[in-house]
Formats: sequence, structure tokens, C-alpha cells
Amino acid sequence: MSNWKTLITEYKYILSLGFVFAYFSSFGQTFLISLYVPDIESWLGLNNTSMGSLYAAATVASAFTLPTLGSVFDRMKLGSYMAMILIGLMTALLVLSFSMHIIMVFVGLYMLRLFGQGLMSHTAVSTMSRYFDSNRGKAIGIATTGHPFGEATMPVVITLLIGWLGWRGSLQLNAAIVFVFIMPLVYWLYSKKQKGQVQVELEVGLGTTKVSAWKILSHKAFLIIAPAVFALGFTNTAIFFFQLKLGAAKGWSAAWVSSSLAAFAGASALGMFIAGPYIDKLTAKKLFPFVLIPYVIGVLTLLISDSPIIYPLSLALMGFANGFGGTVKNALFVEIFGADIIGKVRSLFVTVMVLSTALGPLFFGVLVDAGYTFNEVFLRNALGIALVILWSFRIKRFQS
Repeated sequence: MSNWKTLITEYKYILSLGFVFAYFSSFGQTFLISLYVPDIESWLGLNNTSMGSLYAAATVASAFTLPTLGSVFDRMKLGSYMAMILIGLMTALLVLSFSMHIIMVFVGLYMLRLFGQGLMSHTAVSTMSRYFDSNRGKAIGIATTGHPFGEATMPVVITLLIGWLGWRGSLQLNAAIVFVFIMPLVYWLYSKKQKGQVQVELEVGLGTTKVSAWKILSHKAFLIIAPAVFALGFTNTAIFFFQLKLGAAKGWSAAWVSSSLAAFAGASALGMFIAGPYIDKLTAKKLFPFVLIPYVIGVLTLLISDSPIIYPLSLALMGFANGFGGTVKNALFVEIFGADIIGKVRSLFVTVMVLSTALGPLFFGVLVDAGYTFNEVFLRNALGIALVILWSFRIKRFQS
């Protein structure tokens, strides 16, 4: 506990920067954007399939842009990079709020997915990965608790704002908050951080910031890690996207389904904090093969019963694996590839994750529309995750 206290006290400003970026990445996450979907669908006159396709297209487009902007992290001053991302996020919120045509909606969603889900999260974790060495696991765990805090608090706030101001007014107020509150806060934290003694210790991974994206993509370690990254994003997004329909099929109320997200958020935060010390003690490479085991148990738990308590229990298991696994994989990137190209490496893995979030709902939707029950879909999904777990054990034989 004293190690945690010392870390937080000594590096509170840089850790707070990571937390802020992780928390406000919520603006581009599916769980928050989904709150605007009914109003946008109604305004555009789209059905579920058309809106889903529009959202998937915007997500895929953002995924292919991520490596370019994400790798800039390795070459740009941190303060300038953070300012660029925040300006992009504010612009995305304004574009969507003032959209008068389906093309503008697409551009707004694309920018929200890129700057919100993608680059805000990327900045939070890449900063921790670069600025910490011996306490990297703990630092990533602390900063990324912004994600579950966002999941637990932001939907309530945004729902109230939409009810008060409408969907356009809510987006415009969010943009104002970015400009009036978040930007000055980030500037203040960054200026305080500059006065500290945080050391940037580069490691020898692939060796140079000029390494090509293709060399990373063809690296054996990338091919071992990528399926686990894909599986998490694929299943998380599919379950959240269809959670109300899943609840209706199981006989759970919408209120119960929505409130159960707190179990996911709380367990995810717990997993992040627990992962840090174990990473610093055992290394991420030794932990990585085990991170999806609680997750697949959580998916299989959904098959046991239609009792309401099953849903938060399942989400807690998946949330713990999500938090623990997220911290482990982000530390693993540095152990394998080195800190000097962490921006480029993470942007490629984030691309994999974002692509998975586009394909997950599509895969689940196709199977459900074909007549499969949710239990049958989850069983197939669990079998796929089990294969990914077996594949992940290959990392233990890999020598960086």
C-alpha cells in the first residue's frame, strides 16, 4: 500500500493526465454514443440496420486512420499532441451537433470514434507506458480507471442532458466543457508535470522510431497478442449493443440491464488496480495467457440461467478480465516492442480493437436474425475465445 501511496503522491500530475484522457474518452465510446442513436435514427428516418451500418462504417474508417495519427505520439511533444486530440474531440462533438445531412452525421461519428474512443484512450495509456518503467503496471492501472469511472457516471449525466437540452444541445454543451474545463485542466496538469522528475527510459524493442508499421504487423508477437485484443472488443461491444434485446429475451427489465453496468465498471476498476503490482513483480508476458479465462467464464455464465442476478455476475467477471487484461496488454506492448515506438505500436493494436467493435455487433446481429438464440450465439463466442486463450500461451515461448 505504501508503494501505491508513494507513486500517487510523487507522480500525481502525470497520473491525473492519464485518468482525465481515459475518463473523457467516454465521449467516443459505444456505451455513450448509443444514447444519441434513437434521436438520430428518428431524425434521419433510419431503421436499426441502416443506423448500425452507418455506425460500423464510421468505426472502420476511424480504425484505418488511427495508425497515422497514433504514431505521431512518438515524434510530437506531449503537450502539443494532447492539445491536438482535445481540439479534434471538441470539433467532433460540434460537427455531429450541427449536422444537417447523413454525410455530416457520418463525419461526426467518425471523428468521435477516432478522437474519443481511439486517440483519447491511446494518449492516456501511451503516456503512462513512456513515462514509467519499474512502476509501469501500476501507472497504467491508475490512469485507465478513468474508463470504468466513465462507464459508471457518464451515461447518467448524458441521459439527463439529452432530456434537458435535446441531443444537439447536449453535444454542444459537451464541446463547451472540453474547451472551458478539460483543456485548461490538462494544461495545468501538464505544466505541473513538467516541473517534476519523471524519467523517460527508452527500452530496446524494435530499436528505432523509424520502424515501419508493416514490420510491427508481421512481428510474431503482434500475431500472438492481436487475437486477444480483438476478442475483448468484439464481445464487449456486441453485448452492450444488444443488451436491451438480450434483457428482453431473458425477461430482465431495461432498468435492471442498465444498472448492471455498474458491476462491469466496478470489477474493471478492481482488475486494473490488482494487475499493476503483479505486472511489476511477474512481468506482463507471464500474465498475458491467463487474462481471458475470467472473461470466457463470464460469457458462459450467461448460459446457466435466466435469473436476473446472472447478468451483473457475468458482467463482473467480464469486467474484471477487461480491466486486468487491458492493463496487462498495455504493459506487454512495452516489454515486447520497447517504449520508443509505443505510440505506433499501440495505434496498430487500437486499430485492431476498433475494427473488432465494428464487427462484433454485426456478427451477433446476423446470427440472431438467422434464428439463433442468444445462448447459442454466446456458446459459439465462448468457443472462439477458448481458442484465443490457447493461442495466447505461445507468448510464453516468445523471446523479445
